[in-house]
Amino acid sequence: MALWKQLALALLLGLVGIVGWGTFDPAARPQLVGAGVPEILLPAWAFRAQTDSAVGLTSEERRRGGNEAGSAKGSHPDSGRAVLVVTTPVAMVETADRVSAIGTAEAARTVAIFPRATGMVTEIAFRSGQRVAAGATLIRLDEDSERIAVEQAKAALADADARASRNDRLADTKAISAAERDTARFELSKARLFLQQAELNLSRRTISAPFAGVVGLTSVEVGDMVSTSSEIVIIDDRSAIKVEFRVPEAFAARLAIGQPIEVATPSQPGTLFAGKITALGSRIESDSRTLVAQATVQNTADVLRPGMSFAVTVRFPGILKTAVPASSVQWDRDGAYVWVVSEGKAKRVGVGIVERNEDTVLVSGELVAGQPVVVEGIQSVHAGSTVRTAGEPEQMDDRSAGAKP
Repeated sequence: MALWKQLALALLLGLVGIVGWGTFDPAARPQLVGAGVPEILLPAWAFRAQTDSAVGLTSEERRRGGNEAGSAKGSHPDSGRAVLVVTTPVAMVETADRVSAIGTAEAARTVAIFPRATGMVTEIAFRSGQRVAAGATLIRLDEDSERIAVEQAKAALADADARASRNDRLADTKAISAAERDTARFELSKARLFLQQAELNLSRRTISAPFAGVVGLTSVEVGDMVSTSSEIVIIDDRSAIKVEFRVPEAFAARLAIGQPIEVATPSQPGTLFAGKITALGSRIESDSRTLVAQATVQNTADVLRPGMSFAVTVRFPGILKTAVPASSVQWDRDGAYVWVVSEGKAKRVGVGIVERNEDTVLVSGELVAGQPVVVEGIQSVHAGSTVRTAGEPEQMDDRSAGAKP
């Protein structure tokens, strides 16, 4: 294309752009003059918006006049007809404050059983995984020597008792001195202590359960030699499960003994177990900035085991907040806002977002519970426009009421 044709085309496109600008922006011509463009190159006919403004009529008002004269689109915001909208009342809901943590289960009571004497195992009275009662016999050690010692102590006690009785009678008749009587009584006391010691040593040859619970696995067999450092078995009281977990420092002050919790474990999918906080740490751990807490969960069905992992949820009393439907919240450069209907008019109210949920948004702002907010028909609403909800009779706004037919 020839150079002169390119220049002519560029000038034509520029003229079209200036005319288009001047048609919609009354300030177009003054801005171009201020930029140094000679007024002779800016004919008034090319700036229609400025011409309309000069006679006191904007292009928007001209369009509105045309609509009021013959347009059938009564739902336009400037048509003079009330905008049809759907509203929902503002609600007050409680915030769902909660903290989640991972916890580890422990038995209500756990103890490792060790013998209190050295000897050979002669009997194992339990099976691994068996539930035993408090005081039930778990294992027995060889006890021949201890039984003999008990019999010897009994014989010595009988002899000392007879000697002390005889000396008491002789002392009453002055046949022996009081010192000899006291010596016989001392020997009787020693014989009683020897018998108690022998019976204690014999009792330690039998290892019993300190409380009711479930015994675990054992590596001890009949015939093994065990000592006081040999672990026999571990017994767990699983009637309740203790769950230890940690909560962030921000929630530490809100925890309290007796506060309810909920726990879930992968071994029981879809099932929640209720419990209560039974112990709290005395300090915030400096390395993790968390507080150690312990909760107790009843295990009457015996489906929970020590060592399980738990997802712990602690709920806190919420705070009442204003809630509006998510579809009612709009945004512009000034932030979030909603349209409120007051006396048949639309009013813009700015809000702050507090929390987003699936269908509602918790907000802060000058809203009152029960106040209707627009959720549908928002595109046709502007500040001060007359609105009506479904089922209400259509009414003209003030401009239409004063207009001449």
